[in-house]
Amino acid sequence: MTWVERHTILKVIWGSQAFGTAGPQSDIDIRGVCIPPARFLIGLSHFDQYEDAATDTVIYSLAKFVTLALANNPNMLDILWADPQHVLHADAYGQALQAARGQFLSRRVAKTYAGYADDQMKRMETHYRWLHHPPDQQPAPHEFGAERHPKGGYRFPNTHQERAYRAALTHWQNYVNWRANRNPERSALEARYGYDTKHAAHLLRLYRMGIEILREHVVRVLRPDAAWLREVREGRYTYPELMALVADLRAELARAETASTLPAEPDSAAIEALVIELHRRALGDARFGG
Repeated sequence: MTWVERHTILKVIWGSQAFGTAGPQSDIDIRGVCIPPARFLIGLSHFDQYEDAATDTVIYSLAKFVTLALANNPNMLDILWADPQHVLHADAYGQALQAARGQFLSRRVAKTYAGYADDQMKRMETHYRWLHHPPDQQPAPHEFGAERHPKGGYRFPNTHQERAYRAALTHWQNYVNWRANRNPERSALEARYGYDTKHAAHLLRLYRMGIEILREHVVRVLRPDAAWLREVREGRYTYPELMALVADLRAELARAETASTLPAEPDSAAIEALVIELHRRALGDARFGG
C-alpha cells in the first residue's frame, strides 16, 4: 500500500458510471482526494496528484482539489457531489469536505459548465466538418502568394497571408492525425449517425447540470435524465435538431445565471479555513506520518 492509498480521504466512482449513462464498453473511472504527508505540506517536497492509468484512477492533493473546485471546475464538483452509492471511501476528513460542498457553488458555474460544453461542441463541429467536408489536399505556400526565397524557404507577400497558410497547414495536419488515430468507438458513432453523439450527450448534460446548479443549488451527478442522455448517444437527434437544442439550452443557461441566487463567488474564506483545519489535524494524526 502506498502513502497515497493510506492518505486518501475521499474516493468515488466518476464519469459515465457515476452519471448513470455507462454503456457495455464503459470503463470504471476513479477519482479521489488525499492529504499528503508533512513533507509536502510544510517541507520542500511538492505533490499535486497521483495517476494510475491501468485503473483509470486520479487522486488529487486536498490543496489542488480545493483550488479547482473553488473555480467551479465541473470534474471536481462531480467528485464532491457523487451519489452515495458511488462513494467508495470517505473518512472523517472526507466527510468534512463533503459537508462543505455547498460553499463551493457560485454563479461561476454558468461559465465553467458552458465552457466545458463548448469544448465538446468544438470537437464535435470540427469532426463533423472533417466527415462531411474534408480537406482534399495539403495546402501549398504558393496558394497563399508565397514565392521561393533564393536562400531556401518561402517569402510571403505579408504576415496576413503567412498566418493564413500556417493556420491552413495546422488544420490539415490535425485532420490527418485525426483520420489516422480515430477512436474506433467514436468512429463507429460518426459513421452511423453522421456526428459524434458521445460528444453531444456530454455537452447536453453539462448545460443541463449548469442550469440545475444555478436554479436549485445542487449538483446532480447521477443523472435523472440518464435514459434520455443514452438516447442522445444512440442518435436520437439529427445534427440540425441537436444544434437547435444546444441554442435553446445556451439561452436557458443565460436566463438561469441572471435569475440565480447563488453568490457571484464561492465562499473561499470558509473553504480555506477548512483546508487549514484538515491539514492541522492530519499533521497530528499518526496515519498521515509518511
